[in-house]
Amino acid sequence: MNSSIPLTQKLYLLAIHPEKGGLISASYSVMNTVLNGAMFLELFLNKNIRFDQKKVVFLNDRTSDPLHRFLLEKIKQKSEPVKISTWIGKLSFSQKQIRKEVQKGLVARRIIKMEPHQFLFFKWQKSKIINKQPLFNLISDIEYQIFRGTENEEEIMLLSMLKPAGLIKRIFPEREKRNRADNELKNLMVENQVSVAVSEAIAAAQAVAASVAVSAAMAGARR
Repeated sequence: MNSSIPLTQKLYLLAIHPEKGGLISASYSVMNTVLNGAMFLELFLNKNIRFDQKKVVFLNDRTSDPLHRFLLEKIKQKSEPVKISTWIGKLSFSQKQIRKEVQKGLVARRIIKMEPHQFLFFKWQKSKIINKQPLFNLISDIEYQIFRGTENEEEIMLLSMLKPAGLIKRIFPEREKRNRADNELKNLMVENQVSVAVSEAIAAAQAVAASVAVSAAMAGARR
């Protein structure tokens, strides 16, 4: 399953609209939080950390990945393990840096390019897929693993992030097939408690963010 591409980059690639570019609407508002959670799964797979009662325990800082180094430096500074949900929330302040590094990784692989856009004084860059074969391969592999099953931990972790990332309908546009996939995913998640813990942490962080946004809107309305 395109094992050379990191989990964060796979999730971001899946969320890019294949024709228009940019992130699909279902993934746009949640992608930053999902990437934060996926980073911890990458560190777990690399044996840089372990999870204990939904807390992150530092093991070592052996990595050449700039995103991993960035996060491990923060984890090392804590004298006691911190909950995954707390970490994901804290990383919201670094979300632009994290997303930019993920984009750079896909650009370096010549899978996407960043197109400059401008409206009046506003400038931004939009992700555009320039090599769709890795995307097609990834979707094909995901379908195979969901319906045929897998015991590969890295594959299960990617599958566990599809729903939090808003990617189920993107991969399975047909309702009947989507419902089947959803049921199969539920069965897979029962067998992988690490993925469940991170998925729950992402949901908790999103709930907090939504609550803060609503509170801010209400406060603004009262002024």
